Amino acid sequence: MESETAKEDKPACEIKTGAGARGAVERISISTPNGDAELLYKVNGNVMSIFHTFVPDAERGKGIAEKMAYAAFDLAKKKGLKIRPDCPYITHFLEKHSEFNEMIA
Repeated sequence: MESETAKEDKPACEIKTGAGARGAVERISISTPNGDAELLYKVNGNVMSIFHTFVPDAERGKGIAEKMAYAAFDLAKKKGLKIRPDCPYITHFLEKHSEFNEMIA
């Protein structure tokens, strides 16, 4: 049986994608007990520009931003898109994950 502490360390990891309220801005989000984490991007032609990631302070260091980055790269790959990393976190992610280098625009 899991302890209450262990349960609290595991945020809900349902990844949601969809257009945001700002029209051309798309959003990948993960709901956590402390609010939504989000990754924002725009698609222009065959390029996905990832320009913002946010994870609530209490949820940082749990791999949530990385999960959203993987989801964005998987989505881009399925749609045949290149990635333009306009977000410092995505630049950092790419430094650790050279397997995605061929996807950089």
